[in-house]
Amino acid sequence: MTKLQRFCARMVRACTRTPALLALVPCLLLAACVQPAQPFATVSSRTAELERRLAGPDGSVMVVAHRGCWRETSENSLDAIEACIAAGVDMVELDVRATRDGQLVLLHDATLDRTTDGSGPLDQMDWAEVRKLHLRKGQGRGTPLTDRRVPTLEQALATARGRILINLDAKVDLTDQVLALIAKHGDMDQILFKAEAPLAEVLQHAPWVGEVNFQPILREPYLASDPQGYIAAYDPIRPVSYEIDVKTRAFTPVVAPLIRARCARFWVNSLSGRIYDDEQALTDPDHVWGALVAEGVDAIQTDYPLLLRTYLDKVQPTTFRCPLGG
Repeated sequence: MTKLQRFCARMVRACTRTPALLALVPCLLLAACVQPAQPFATVSSRTAELERRLAGPDGSVMVVAHRGCWRETSENSLDAIEACIAAGVDMVELDVRATRDGQLVLLHDATLDRTTDGSGPLDQMDWAEVRKLHLRKGQGRGTPLTDRRVPTLEQALATARGRILINLDAKVDLTDQVLALIAKHGDMDQILFKAEAPLAEVLQHAPWVGEVNFQPILREPYLASDPQGYIAAYDPIRPVSYEIDVKTRAFTPVVAPLIRARCARFWVNSLSGRIYDDEQALTDPDHVWGALVAEGVDAIQTDYPLLLRTYLDKVQPTTFRCPLGG
């Protein structure tokens, strides 16, 4: 039984036990569950590679593009996904929101002002209005307008499927809709879900979480008192990775062996203003990206994914590989 089939079976069992849950699960998702799975022979080598990499540490560092490769394109755009694919980036982090009439689109902010020629809250506009807007170059904030449009999640899934991994960052409670679209247009084994919440809360809102690739977000100030206990709390669902918001460099090697023992990836954001700072990496990548890898980090999210990819290709670091059966 595939991971998607196990996921569908669990959803059906949950609906059977608690009929009220059925209203939360789109018929589209359940219909997708009963479709025959593709024969293994039809799965491309690239698809197999993507799914293997997301399943756990494979001896290499995963490059994650924050909001896509937006520097020469536009943030959260289809072109930003395509640019990452062309550059050999492993994963794109995409932000998901909904219009007033329920269309799922890629947009980081609650408002349209920064990245488009529109203005006001996205959730107060219908898709018919939003689809006419143009994206600004790069991160926006007054940059020139482009011919690019705000993409739907459906378009993003279709663009990425079998070509690059996706880390979905749903900015509002859209999980049931997102799952339905993935079941129809994407590949569940190529999607990473994440949440910053205790396991009990995650299970309350997403009882299916153990059947997908999941990553808890944990912050050093809360972890510091009991790193082992906080990380072990998620053992029942076996996360494929852990995003740790480290505030001090000394804390990185503290949590690395705890994550490695679980055959999971250790994810750190090297964004501007963090303790491991992208801007510093531009002049001294060894001090930032090199230091992360040396401390056991094997997934780095950055706003400079092409430079990080180039750096890693140059230094060829050796990282942890999870043994078979781990």
